[in-house]
Amino acid sequence: MRVTADDRARAAALVGSMTPLQRAATVVMPTNGQAGKTGGAPYGAVILMGTDGVVDGTGSGTPQRVKAAADDLQQQYRSGTTGPLRDIPMLVGVDQEYGQVARLVNGFTKFPGAGALAGISPTAKAASTVTKVAAAAGAEMRAVGVNLDFAPDADVLPVDGSSAIGDRSYGTDPQRTGVLVSAAVRGYQSAGVAATLKHFPGIGRIATDTHKALPDLSASCAEWNETEAVPMRAGIDAGAAAVMTGHVLMPAAGADTVPASISPAIVGELLRGKGTAGCDGLGFGGVTVSDSMQMAPIANSFSSGEAAWRALAAGQDLVLMPIDPAAAVRGIVAAVQSGELPSQRLSDAATAVLALRIAVARYPTPPLSVVNSPEHQQLLAEVRRLGA
Repeated sequence: MRVTADDRARAAALVGSMTPLQRAATVVMPTNGQAGKTGGAPYGAVILMGTDGVVDGTGSGTPQRVKAAADDLQQQYRSGTTGPLRDIPMLVGVDQEYGQVARLVNGFTKFPGAGALAGISPTAKAASTVTKVAAAAGAEMRAVGVNLDFAPDADVLPVDGSSAIGDRSYGTDPQRTGVLVSAAVRGYQSAGVAATLKHFPGIGRIATDTHKALPDLSASCAEWNETEAVPMRAGIDAGAAAVMTGHVLMPAAGADTVPASISPAIVGELLRGKGTAGCDGLGFGGVTVSDSMQMAPIANSFSSGEAAWRALAAGQDLVLMPIDPAAAVRGIVAAVQSGELPSQRLSDAATAVLALRIAVARYPTPPLSVVNSPEHQQLLAEVRRLGA
């Protein structure tokens, strides 16, 4: 999946014709249950959320019902939009890592997660299998209207000690993890689903659940360069469309008071730039996205409006799941008006999101019959024979 110069130019021209309110709504990504609470302009992205394989608002969460829900969201977007923007589908995302984190379960192929796939040997065979599985998974997502997946997990597990990530990761070896992360990126994106690396700058060695508390990533820059940075860089080199930041402190890189997700040092210098304080920068040029703004490290300290504009000011392009998405949009607009958030930063974020929407729209939508198809069941059987 490639966002071209023409995509960016077209997106920039469209953003130039938008009001600040429309730009702000473009960069806020609510849950599907909140997508109707726009505050005056339609959102440019939405995440399907739910538990136990039941996406909110889809009853049993079957492929037919998920597709109907996604189609309804797109129609809702079009009905609130005029001009050329009506023809550019919104981003519809999902947390579909497989294994212990999966939203699309009922009636979908139950592919193994990262930890199981990482058990395949040798590495070359594991990588080719990961690519096949991700491509098949991507086809199923695309068939039901999903065009952005918050996967793969690019975290590295500690050799010793516990991790809140566990088998969501491809393992303890940074280089091998990088090979498998890259393989997953290529697979998802070959099917027209934008892949998202997570959770930058890396939370694999952390035992604390970042949904509930704000932990320290205690690695030195030298340790980070040799461990967490390796699979992140590999995924970026493979063309990952997006990178999600986690809610952690990283004192070595200068983020010792605010979470990485709203830290200019982490998003602006470490992820996007040339680095800071001895930590190597990754020079990422795709879409940056925060982890959920409903998580305690953000929600306990910032309002939806302040968290949103601070994230953008730090270098984020997409603000994920504010508690109050309409308030997040208003907060962004107010911050631009007050000068706290440069207008150009908002325009750049909206351009990045819109350019990705243009790029993913080029991919065809496969028929619903691809979901849990005989071919995918055969692939699943082959994967299980390999030991995953």
